[in-house]
Amino acid sequence: MRSRLPLILSWLLFAVWLLVPIALVLDSAKRGVVPIDFLAYQRAAEAIANGQRPYATAEESREIFRSFNRLESELQAAQARGEGQAFLREFAAQPQQPGPYVYPPTLALWINQFNLDGVVFTGVIMASVLGFVLIWFRATGAHAGWLLLVIGSWDLLATIWGGNVELVLLFATLAAARLLWDHRVIWATPLIAFVVLIKPFYALFFVAFLLLRAVQPRSAERENPRTLMAAGGILLLLLAAELYRWGLDLWAEALTFYLNAGDAMWTALPLAEQSPLSVWNRTPLQGLINLGLASFPTQVAALGLWGLFLGVSLWLARRASLNFPLAFGLALTLLYWGRPAGYGFNYLELVVAIVVWPSLVRWQRLAVLVVMAGIMGSRWWAFAGTLRGENLSFLTMQTAAWPWETWLVLPFFWLLLLWAMTHSRGSDQDSAGGREAQVALRASAVTQ
Repeated sequence: MRSRLPLILSWLLFAVWLLVPIALVLDSAKRGVVPIDFLAYQRAAEAIANGQRPYATAEESREIFRSFNRLESELQAAQARGEGQAFLREFAAQPQQPGPYVYPPTLALWINQFNLDGVVFTGVIMASVLGFVLIWFRATGAHAGWLLLVIGSWDLLATIWGGNVELVLLFATLAAARLLWDHRVIWATPLIAFVVLIKPFYALFFVAFLLLRAVQPRSAERENPRTLMAAGGILLLLLAAELYRWGLDLWAEALTFYLNAGDAMWTALPLAEQSPLSVWNRTPLQGLINLGLASFPTQVAALGLWGLFLGVSLWLARRASLNFPLAFGLALTLLYWGRPAGYGFNYLELVVAIVVWPSLVRWQRLAVLVVMAGIMGSRWWAFAGTLRGENLSFLTMQTAAWPWETWLVLPFFWLLLLWAMTHSRGSDQDSAGGREAQVALRASAVTQ
């Protein structure tokens, strides 16, 4: 019983952590405060219900982004006078201003269909976090001590408090990937459709994951072509049915918005007016824009970098024996590398740490833990700086001039996973790495 006490305490702490955000959202709801990201979805849903456009015009969107820039400038001026915290309290008392709605109509339509409010949506997010953790820990056999990387993640907590749909999509993505790996392609198809209908760029994950699986030197496990064709047909049918449900007006509005999305985003503004979004966005696309490249060449270059990382991963995977956790970790890292916008690396530290742990010797493990603690701690420090009224760094300590999380952290995690792949012992069991990690973690001082 004594040896199981750390495990029990870890899960109890995680359970408490799950309940806290819901309690905070309930308290905020009594004061009329809605999670800020969900508020953008909700306003789009209300617009559709009233027969109005869910999307702002390009100029309206740019004005919202400029207002964020002015807010940071005013905050820094107030801080120079020693009034930064007072300025933040005054701002918090003002009506909320979310960013513009930038997703396909599906998310707003489902909010209307299921009559979701901020509290219920937060409950869905927390259930998704629990589902992700249960699937991942079952797939890897990881020790509950790794839950500290969930509990200590400011990226995760900020996403939850904002009411962002991202964590729901990551849960569905993990569930779909698990089904794909287990040759249950038909069952995975509805989950894939659900994810890409809300955030189409998640297709990058599934492309990478399926290609990593396809290049494995285990030809006996190839999918039946008929099964693949049936799954592709079901996927197309689901997508077509949802597009039909939109109706001609919504379809036309969504098409118009996405054809002109570049003009409606903060990246269309001069670099000096993009902050803080140009700092929070930890993607190569944003990093290249910050270098002063034009919009179209930047998109081509960012896609090319994603293709380069994918190509190297596939080339090395041809001679390796990937288990499910390693394939998922690589595909998730490639998603964060290739997506056009992303304000956090949700679950990335958890996934990478558990996957690479068995491939590292003691000093390497210590070094990886120190680096990850430093990265995660830097985000909390950024949040503390905002609470002190110094700036709107909020999510990250990187700057527009030096986006180090983009150019250092993501490649570092990717290289760690490649290291684990090239140093794997060729186990065919998905949970082999997780079991080794569990044994190692239990034996280390980290879990004491």
